[in-house]
This record gives sequence, structure tokens and C-alpha cells, in this order.
Amino acid sequence: MTAQVTLYPDRVTFTTEQGESLLAAALRAGLNVNYGCSNGSCGRCQARLLTGEVKPVGYQDFVLTEAERARGGLLMCCRAAVGDVLLEATLAYDSSDIPVQRLTARVRKLERYNEHTLRLQIRTPRSQTLRFIAGQHTRLLLNDELQRELPIASCPCDGMNLEFQLHRNSGDRFTEYVFNELKTGSQVIVEGPSGDFTLVEDDPAPILFIAWGTGFGPIRSLIEHSLSLELTQPIALYWVTHEDEVHYAKGYCRAVDDAFENFTFTPLQTDTASEALQQIQAQTGNLDGWRAYIAAPPAIVDRCLEQLGDIGLQPDRVKSDPLVA
Repeated sequence: MTAQVTLYPDRVTFTTEQGESLLAAALRAGLNVNYGCSNGSCGRCQARLLTGEVKPVGYQDFVLTEAERARGGLLMCCRAAVGDVLLEATLAYDSSDIPVQRLTARVRKLERYNEHTLRLQIRTPRSQTLRFIAGQHTRLLLNDELQRELPIASCPCDGMNLEFQLHRNSGDRFTEYVFNELKTGSQVIVEGPSGDFTLVEDDPAPILFIAWGTGFGPIRSLIEHSLSLELTQPIALYWVTHEDEVHYAKGYCRAVDDAFENFTFTPLQTDTASEALQQIQAQTGNLDGWRAYIAAPPAIVDRCLEQLGDIGLQPDRVKSDPLVA
């Protein structure tokens, strides 16, 4: 049995399954509610029950004051809806609403797609997960000398398991260390989030995603978030790689393409930006009114704005992440 939850003062609604925590349901719906640990320890997901009934799901260490309980206070991670409920809770809508956090995590998995591309997965403590908005970055500190700001490739719905996609650059100490020396279980300091490469959620315009190489990382985070929001407008993904590289997450992209009628995926392999953009021009047609998100090196972003502007793409409707190597 499903129930409907409405959050005030924003009047945002989402559904929750029987026995599902209010927090889990809100995150699954793509809502940026305040939370920290998701297991009843920190108290950051506190909300106020205005109408309806809830029941406990799981144990909570955090103790609400008598005054908080009297006014309907609850932890969203430890309560499930019994029928429709109305809650008072705060939502984040842009990067300025998310505080900078610092936490200690561990390397969970290092997976090489090929000689030059690697997926790094890290896991935060259960007591302190990372809260972020899809498309944002975080800084990883491997030791006193090696640190790098990287785009997060995973969904904000799971701040405990973070993913990063790295391209190996010859002579770069950070990526060489990750590829050759970093081990499973190694300690990593996480600082963030930062950046505003985030979805404009209230715009119903068609969406164009352009990813260049490992620029697919932040684009994947945006795709995950757009699916959580159940957006209905056309969404087109173009992922460009060099001719000697692979689309390492092609299976994921194909699965999304098959599952959602409004989503299309086009892989492109070329060594020249002009050739890739010519193919995008030929396939998209007029881009007037579209909103675009481009994750690519700065020079490629400039080429995209120039060439795609010829078919209607407006610069003020483009967000870019130019920090991708």
C-alpha cells in the first residue's frame, strides 16, 4: 500500500511504500531534504508532523527534546507513513542551500574499465554521509600532498556510496597514485560539495546532455536525478569518446534508453570535436528552447557553444562543467 506525503511550506508531494522510511522515499523521489546519517544518529532529518499518522521503522539514537516531540517532531529516517501525511520540512534547491562537509571515508572499490579509465567507489561512515545535489563536485584528499576536486558520478539518493570516474593522465601525480598505489580500504578525506552544475528542475524544456570522455561522470549523476524526478520532456544524451577508447558505461545508457520512452542515447567516437558536433547538429535539428548540460574540457565547451549556437542553442540556457580532464 502506498501513501502520499506532502512537504510544507513547498507543497511538494511524493509517494512512499508500506514500511519505507520517509527519508528513503523522499530521496528516491529526487528531493533534497536535509539529512546526515540516515540511521537515526545525527538528527538532521528532523521534520514536523502536521497531519496524519506515522510509525517507527528502525532504532534511533538521537533523542528529541520534550518540546520537539510535543510539536510533532520526528526523524524522517526512522518513521514510515501510515496513510497520507503532511510534514513540515526544509528542502534544498541550489548549491547555496547545501553546507560544506568534511568526513573520513574508505575506498570501497577500484575498477579499471581500461588502461586509462577507472571507477573509484568510496564509502562514508553510516553516521556521516555526504549530502549533495546531482552534478556537484567534492574534494578528495588522499594524503597531505595529493588532493583533487572531482565531479560526483553517483546519485544524491545514496550519500554513503560515492562514485568518481577518472581518466589517467601521464605525469599527473594524483591520477598516477590512484591507478597504481591506492588500495581498497585506504582512508580518504572528503570535503564538499561544491559547484552549481545542477539541473534546473522547474524548466520543462527538452534536455540535451553532452559528455566528453569521463565527463560522463557528472552527466550520469544528472541523469539519475532526472529519472528520480520522473521528468517527461525529451532527454537526449550524446557521449563522445576518442576512437581508441570505449563507452565504458554503454550498458547502463542502453538500459535507460530502453526503459524510458523520452530518453535517447547516442554514442559517438571521434578524434575531432568538429566531427562530433557535426553529428550532433545533424541528429538534433533545431535546439532553440532546449536546455543543455555539457561536461567537457574548456576548449570543447567553447566549441559546443559556437557550433550548436548555429542551430539555436542559447548560451543562457547552457550549464557546463569545464573541469573534466
